Amino acid sequence: MRFEVDTRTLRESAMTVEEVMAQLEGLGIADDLRPVAVAVPGGRTAWGLHHVATAWQAQLAGTRWQLRELGRSVWACADAYDAVDRAVRDSLARARRGDDGSSR
Repeated sequence: MRFEVDTRTLRESAMTVEEVMAQLEGLGIADDLRPVAVAVPGGRTAWGLHHVATAWQAQLAGTRWQLRELGRSVWACADAYDAVDRAVRDSLARARRGDDGSSR
């Protein structure tokens, strides 16, 4: 079986994940909900918005962690594929020269 991996595209994908993470960092759910709480002071709405914001922030924190791990893993895969390609190329080059790596 033969397949090819475009490590440049893998790295671009990892960078796209980083861009998404940066956008997630900019989400301020609590800040966005604050005007609603001010508009409807007291009561269940203001109280509930705090809990909604807290839950969203926790969810976003988990999503950011998962994305960070995804980006790191995709980049590591690209590095591993490149390392295997280099090792195979070096091994084939030595074999062509008749250099098996042993000292004679």
